[in-house]
Amino acid sequence: MSTPLLQQHHYLGIRQQPLHRVLIYAPTIIWVKQGRKLLWWQERRLSFGKESWLLIPAGHQLTFVNQPEQEKFRSHVLTLLTPPPAGWLPDTPSATQAMANPAIKVTTSLAYCFEMVCTMTERGLSEATQTELLRAFYAELRAAGALHLIFPASTMTLGERLARYLGVEPGADHTLETVAPHFSMSRASLVRKLTAEGRTFRHLLAQVRMSHALT
Repeated sequence: MSTPLLQQHHYLGIRQQPLHRVLIYAPTIIWVKQGRKLLWWQERRLSFGKESWLLIPAGHQLTFVNQPEQEKFRSHVLTLLTPPPAGWLPDTPSATQAMANPAIKVTTSLAYCFEMVCTMTERGLSEATQTELLRAFYAELRAAGALHLIFPASTMTLGERLARYLGVEPGADHTLETVAPHFSMSRASLVRKLTAEGRTFRHLLAQVRMSHALT
Protein backbone atom coordinates (compact mmCIF):
# COMPACT_ATOMS: atom_id res chain seq x y z
CA MET A 1 0.00 0.00 0.00
CA SER A 2 1.41 3.39 -1.00
CA THR A 3 1.95 6.19 1.48
CA PRO A 4 -0.86 8.78 1.37
CA LEU A 5 0.01 12.18 -0.06
CA LEU A 6 -2.02 14.08 2.53
CA GLN A 7 -4.51 13.81 5.35
CA GLN A 8 -7.51 16.00 6.09
CA HIS A 9 -9.74 16.53 9.09
CA HIS A 10 -12.87 18.57 9.71
CA TYR A 11 -13.25 20.11 13.16
CA LEU A 12 -16.59 21.16 14.64
CA GLY A 13 -17.04 22.89 17.99
CA ILE A 14 -20.01 24.40 19.77
CA ARG A 15 -18.21 26.20 22.59
CA GLN A 16 -14.96 28.10 23.10
CA GLN A 17 -12.08 25.65 23.19
CA PRO A 18 -8.56 26.57 24.41
CA LEU A 19 -5.78 24.16 23.47
CA HIS A 20 -2.14 24.30 24.58
CA ARG A 21 1.05 23.12 22.86
CA VAL A 22 -0.61 21.03 20.16
CA LEU A 23 2.09 19.35 18.07
CA ILE A 24 1.96 19.93 14.32
CA TYR A 25 3.78 16.79 13.18
CA ALA A 26 3.73 17.56 9.42
CA PRO A 27 3.28 20.73 7.31
CA THR A 28 -0.31 21.84 7.83
CA ILE A 29 -2.82 24.33 6.41
CA ILE A 30 -5.76 25.32 8.61
CA TRP A 31 -8.79 27.02 7.04
CA VAL A 32 -11.35 28.29 9.53
CA LYS A 33 -14.74 28.17 7.81
CA GLN A 34 -16.86 29.51 10.69
CA GLY A 35 -15.81 31.32 13.84
CA ARG A 36 -12.29 32.50 14.73
CA LYS A 37 -9.04 30.86 15.76
CA LEU A 38 -6.95 33.00 18.14
CA LEU A 39 -3.32 31.92 17.96
CA TRP A 40 -0.40 32.87 20.20
CA TRP A 41 2.56 33.18 17.86
CA GLN A 42 5.97 34.45 19.02
CA GLU A 43 4.48 36.72 21.70
CA ARG A 44 1.76 37.98 19.36
CA ARG A 45 -1.92 37.13 19.20
CA LEU A 46 -3.16 36.45 15.69
CA SER A 47 -6.75 35.95 14.58
CA PHE A 48 -7.82 33.68 11.72
CA GLY A 49 -11.17 33.37 9.99
CA LYS A 50 -12.37 32.28 6.57
CA GLU A 51 -10.49 35.09 4.84
CA SER A 52 -7.01 33.69 5.58
CA TRP A 53 -5.20 30.40 6.04
CA LEU A 54 -2.91 29.44 8.90
CA LEU A 55 0.22 27.75 7.51
CA ILE A 56 2.36 25.83 10.00
CA PRO A 57 5.57 23.86 9.26
CA ALA A 58 6.36 20.52 10.89
CA GLY A 59 7.57 20.46 14.47
CA HIS A 60 5.72 23.50 15.82
CA GLN A 61 3.56 23.40 18.93
CA LEU A 62 0.52 25.68 18.86
CA THR A 63 -1.43 27.36 21.65
CA PHE A 64 -4.77 28.74 20.50
CA VAL A 65 -8.46 29.23 21.25
CA ASN A 66 -11.27 28.21 18.88
CA GLN A 67 -14.11 30.72 19.16
CA PRO A 68 -17.54 29.76 17.75
CA GLU A 69 -19.65 32.14 15.70
CA GLN A 70 -23.43 31.66 15.88
CA GLU A 71 -22.74 28.74 18.26
CA LYS A 72 -20.47 26.88 15.83
CA PHE A 73 -16.77 26.63 15.06
CA ARG A 74 -15.76 24.81 11.88
CA SER A 75 -12.33 24.36 10.34
CA HIS A 76 -10.77 22.24 7.61
CA VAL A 77 -7.24 21.01 8.32
CA LEU A 78 -5.00 19.78 5.51
CA THR A 79 -1.83 17.88 6.55
CA LEU A 80 0.75 17.53 3.77
CA LEU A 81 2.73 14.28 3.86
CA THR A 82 4.64 14.75 0.59
CA PRO A 83 7.12 17.62 0.10
CA PRO A 84 7.31 19.82 -3.01
CA PRO A 85 10.30 19.58 -5.38
CA ALA A 86 13.49 20.29 -3.41
CA GLY A 87 14.56 22.96 -5.90
CA TRP A 88 11.55 25.05 -4.90
CA LEU A 89 12.74 25.37 -1.29
CA PRO A 90 15.68 27.05 0.47
CA ASP A 91 18.47 24.82 1.79
CA THR A 92 17.97 26.07 5.36
CA PRO A 93 15.34 28.31 6.98
CA SER A 94 16.35 31.93 7.51
CA ALA A 95 15.74 34.06 10.60
CA THR A 96 13.27 36.13 8.57
CA GLN A 97 11.26 33.03 7.70
CA ALA A 98 11.23 31.91 11.33
CA MET A 99 9.64 35.22 12.36
CA ALA A 100 7.20 35.39 9.44
CA ASN A 101 3.49 35.78 9.99
CA PRO A 102 2.08 32.28 9.27
CA ALA A 103 -0.90 33.61 7.30
CA ILE A 104 -1.92 34.01 3.70
CA LYS A 105 -5.02 35.66 2.28
CA VAL A 106 -7.34 33.17 0.59
CA THR A 107 -7.67 33.95 -3.12
CA THR A 108 -10.01 32.37 -5.63
CA SER A 109 -7.16 30.39 -7.21
CA LEU A 110 -5.81 29.14 -3.87
CA ALA A 111 -9.29 28.11 -2.72
CA TYR A 112 -9.82 26.24 -6.00
CA CYS A 113 -6.56 24.33 -5.60
CA PHE A 114 -7.32 23.56 -1.94
CA GLU A 115 -10.70 22.06 -2.77
CA MET A 116 -9.18 20.20 -5.74
CA VAL A 117 -6.59 18.32 -3.68
CA CYS A 118 -9.09 17.67 -0.89
CA THR A 119 -11.49 15.89 -3.25
CA MET A 120 -9.05 14.12 -5.58
CA THR A 121 -9.06 10.83 -3.63
CA GLU A 122 -12.83 10.48 -3.57
CA ARG A 123 -12.92 11.12 -7.33
CA GLY A 124 -10.98 7.92 -7.92
CA LEU A 125 -7.98 9.57 -9.57
CA SER A 126 -4.79 7.59 -10.03
CA GLU A 127 -1.87 8.12 -7.67
CA ALA A 128 0.16 9.70 -10.48
CA THR A 129 -2.61 12.19 -11.21
CA GLN A 130 -3.01 13.02 -7.53
CA THR A 131 0.74 13.64 -7.25
CA GLU A 132 0.60 16.11 -10.15
CA LEU A 133 -2.42 17.91 -8.70
CA LEU A 134 -0.65 18.29 -5.35
CA ARG A 135 2.40 19.62 -7.19
CA ALA A 136 0.10 22.16 -8.91
CA PHE A 137 -1.18 23.26 -5.50
CA TYR A 138 2.41 23.74 -4.34
CA ALA A 139 3.09 25.76 -7.50
CA GLU A 140 0.18 28.07 -6.68
CA LEU A 141 1.43 28.51 -3.10
CA ARG A 142 4.88 29.23 -4.47
CA ALA A 143 3.49 31.83 -6.86
CA ALA A 144 1.72 33.44 -3.90
CA GLY A 145 5.02 33.60 -1.99
CA ALA A 146 3.77 31.28 0.75
CA LEU A 147 5.30 27.86 0.07
CA HIS A 148 8.26 28.59 2.37
CA LEU A 149 5.88 29.20 5.29
CA ILE A 150 4.95 25.51 5.48
CA PHE A 151 8.18 24.14 3.99
CA PRO A 152 10.88 26.48 5.35
CA ALA A 153 13.75 24.25 4.14
CA SER A 154 14.42 21.45 1.68
CA THR A 155 15.56 19.13 4.47
CA MET A 156 13.74 17.85 7.56
CA THR A 157 15.12 16.72 10.90
CA LEU A 158 14.87 13.06 11.84
CA GLY A 159 12.28 13.96 14.46
CA GLU A 160 10.12 15.71 11.86
CA ARG A 161 10.38 12.79 9.43
CA LEU A 162 9.59 10.33 12.22
CA ALA A 163 6.57 12.35 13.37
CA ARG A 164 5.27 12.47 9.81
CA TYR A 165 5.69 8.67 9.53
CA LEU A 166 3.94 8.01 12.86
CA GLY A 167 1.15 10.43 11.97
CA VAL A 168 -0.01 8.30 9.03
CA GLU A 169 -1.21 5.58 11.45
CA PRO A 170 -0.91 7.01 14.98
CA GLY A 171 -2.93 4.20 16.53
CA ALA A 172 -0.71 1.40 15.23
CA ASP A 173 1.53 -0.57 17.58
CA HIS A 174 4.68 1.43 16.82
CA THR A 175 7.92 0.35 18.52
CA LEU A 176 11.54 1.34 18.03
CA GLU A 177 12.25 -2.13 16.66
CA THR A 178 9.55 -1.95 13.98
CA VAL A 179 10.05 1.71 13.03
CA ALA A 180 13.88 1.88 12.80
CA PRO A 181 14.13 -0.27 9.61
CA HIS A 182 11.85 2.18 7.77
CA PHE A 183 14.58 4.78 8.29
CA SER A 184 17.36 2.37 7.28
CA MET A 185 18.95 2.32 10.71
CA SER A 186 19.16 0.16 13.82
CA ARG A 187 17.21 0.73 17.01
CA ALA A 188 20.34 2.08 18.71
CA SER A 189 21.10 4.49 15.86
CA LEU A 190 17.54 5.83 15.88
CA VAL A 191 17.68 6.40 19.65
CA ARG A 192 21.10 8.08 19.39
CA LYS A 193 20.10 10.45 16.60
CA LEU A 194 16.84 11.42 18.29
CA THR A 195 18.74 12.08 21.51
CA ALA A 196 21.08 14.39 19.61
CA GLU A 197 17.99 16.40 18.59
CA GLY A 198 16.73 16.47 22.18
CA ARG A 199 13.86 14.07 21.45
CA THR A 200 12.74 10.60 22.50
CA PHE A 201 10.70 8.10 20.53
CA ARG A 202 8.15 7.63 23.32
CA HIS A 203 7.53 11.36 23.79
CA LEU A 204 7.24 11.99 20.05
CA LEU A 205 4.76 9.13 19.62
CA ALA A 206 2.69 10.42 22.56
CA GLN A 207 2.60 13.94 21.04
CA VAL A 208 1.53 12.63 17.63
CA ARG A 209 -1.24 10.52 19.19
CA MET A 210 -2.43 13.43 21.32
CA SER A 211 -2.56 15.69 18.28
CA HIS A 212 -4.50 13.04 16.33
CA ALA A 213 -6.90 12.48 19.25
CA LEU A 214 -8.03 16.10 19.02
CA THR A 215 -9.90 15.18 15.83
